Amino acid sequence: MTGRTIVYLPNWLGDMVMAVPFLHALRAYIYGEVWAVGKSSAIHIYNGLNLFDRFITIDDKGVIPFLDTVGILKKVKFKRGIVLPHSFRSALLFYTLLLRERIGYARNKRGFMLNRKIQEGNDIESTVEHYLRIIDAIGGKRTLDAPVVLVTEDEEQKFDKKFTDIVRPYAVFITGAQYGPSKCWPAHYFSGLADMIVRQYGMKVYLLPGKGEEEIAGTVLAGVIEKNRVEVKQMNVRELKVCISRASFVVSNDTGPRHLSAALSRPTIVLSGPMDDRYTLYPSSCTYPLWKDVPCRPCNKKHCDREHECLVRITPEEVFAKVEEIVEKKTG
Repeated sequence: MTGRTIVYLPNWLGDMVMAVPFLHALRAYIYGEVWAVGKSSAIHIYNGLNLFDRFITIDDKGVIPFLDTVGILKKVKFKRGIVLPHSFRSALLFYTLLLRERIGYARNKRGFMLNRKIQEGNDIESTVEHYLRIIDAIGGKRTLDAPVVLVTEDEEQKFDKKFTDIVRPYAVFITGAQYGPSKCWPAHYFSGLADMIVRQYGMKVYLLPGKGEEEIAGTVLAGVIEKNRVEVKQMNVRELKVCISRASFVVSNDTGPRHLSAALSRPTIVLSGPMDDRYTLYPSSCTYPLWKDVPCRPCNKKHCDREHECLVRITPEEVFAKVEEIVEKKTG
């Protein structure tokens, strides 16, 4: 496929990672430049993958940043725009630019702005598959069936210079969830698990909160007995990549960093709560999901209006048993 193409990238970390198989296939299919527009954090997710020729950031949701982006892109001739998010705003950008081809899913009453609508599947499908259906529709070939993320030498050097105190082996905990509290394993469960890991293996445990998740991480740390071996670390996306890539294993709520961890091929224990697992299903030999089959699951709610049974019933002892399995497999 010829001509310059621009892709509007997903807004959420997990979706950014799960878009990699589509973006990889698109890069192989396009004979011409591939541009991307999205959050500034997104470009760091894709560092080293050579997916784009140019990246345009749009971090703010106001009218002025939107019009500024329109002004920048109007100076460039694009043949097509592909919209990955389902937002009205993302389709509006390419509609405003009057691109010859505007490709995406016709959700949220935005179908009139797209002139090539991707047909929806009849069943729930994973986000990876959802994006790959676009490459199928435009005639490209799939090249990956699961996300892959790389850590660059520059990222590692900057990490080592800043975090001189972080040495292996260590475990990483993702204790928050941007989606909402319904995805969060109880804080005191994380605290108990951290103590078990420290006592059994002597390794450090790093809690890596995202924006707005600092309080949850603080609560976990407050409940830990072995505080000299457990720390909260604030990191940007590039630093998060490096830290996760060096971890012995990751224990995470069902949130964005779990996909980053799997894409970096780290053993990742996922505490699956209220969401339908079909949305995040893709081949992964290093992902270990734990869940409980309770009557109200999946509810896909941001706030639990019951007893949070789907996560409360996953005990620290059960997770630790999976940790032992991973460590023994690695050292055996």
